[in-house]
Amino acid sequence: MALIWLLSLALVGAASADYLERYPSIVQVETIQPWAFWQQTCAASILNSRYVLSAASCFSASPSSHRIRAGTRNLYTGGVINYVDRNINYPRDNFTAQFHDISVVRLASVITYSHLIQRAAIPAPQTVISNGLVLAQGGWGGGNSSLTLSVYYVRTVSGSNCGINLPTNQTNFNSTSNILCGTYTHGYNVSNADGGSPWFFGNVTVGVVSGLNYGNSSWSSIVATPIAYFTNWIVRTAV
Repeated sequence: MALIWLLSLALVGAASADYLERYPSIVQVETIQPWAFWQQTCAASILNSRYVLSAASCFSASPSSHRIRAGTRNLYTGGVINYVDRNINYPRDNFTAQFHDISVVRLASVITYSHLIQRAAIPAPQTVISNGLVLAQGGWGGGNSSLTLSVYYVRTVSGSNCGINLPTNQTNFNSTSNILCGTYTHGYNVSNADGGSPWFFGNVTVGVVSGLNYGNSSWSSIVATPIAYFTNWIVRTAV
């Protein structure tokens, strides 16, 4: 499977409000609620016709409680629905500590590609995402930020500066190769990020936003899992 693309493209901003044409690999993750309503709770990226990539913390319920909606920029309407068969979390440590918050999710049926439904390009193993790099972040904000897909921009910062404005009773992250940390370039107070939202460098998906803590009024940074740290595992799993 040709999942690996070298991270060699320059960042190019979306030319119009139709972000889905620019980033057709992003999909919504919906979860059934107790009142029998499917609510958009996370996002994911298409790996191939049977698998998507998301945050492990987005799939704590049984697989039958989740589905994806691909090929639409709008919440809850349009696109193609595909139910989840099973999710395969990265098998090391505990994603509740925000390390290894990544999951390869198998779908119950095959995805049909279109100009609005395409697989993601991912980086070669161990590709380094340097500090100060501006990345595009696609998402809906868990249904709270916008009814349509939006793209914000984040600038990567060192792990030692991640969450620097957290309350004093919480601990900053240490700099580490398996955590990405970014700050919004225009100081947004409301995040468009969902758990599982992709971070794009050009058209390469380099990060998966953690579903545990991300940008809001009390959190100065947003945390993502660097895909390159897990590329070999992703390729072995998504078959």
